[in-house]
Amino acid sequence: MSKTKGGDLMIFVAGESIAYATSHTLSVGADTTDSSNKDEGGGGWASSDVNLLNWSASSDNIMGDGEGQTYQALLALMLAKQPVAVVFATKSGNATNVPTGGWTAGSTYASGNALITSLEANAPNGENATFTVQFTGVGALSLTAQSNP
Repeated sequence: MSKTKGGDLMIFVAGESIAYATSHTLSVGADTTDSSNKDEGGGGWASSDVNLLNWSASSDNIMGDGEGQTYQALLALMLAKQPVAVVFATKSGNATNVPTGGWTAGSTYASGNALITSLEANAPNGENATFTVQFTGVGALSLTAQSNP
């Protein structure tokens, strides 16, 4: 059984990795309705049904003009107010440095369309400038059957 390292999992936006990423997160949630009744769930336990599923993703990054999606590129996508294709996948290949043109997606874990709902830049004195981008899913998150590399 192989284990997936966090440094190998990335978020790809419109086919490109996000440049200088330090952390990625994918969150999946469910909105529920209480369906407790007198016939089920005896013993004082509540019962629930799933109404809607939702998902979101985020990425923390160092700001720069490297290969892949930069702060400026993501800002342009956000200002367009249109969903973008988001893929949560391992990076392909075994390179330790970013290949020319940026990383490409390897084994996909999940994908879907999302809106960029937040893009925050941070420029502390004497340190690297950073940014965080938040995505909110628009429609279904598709899972891909795959084996870990």
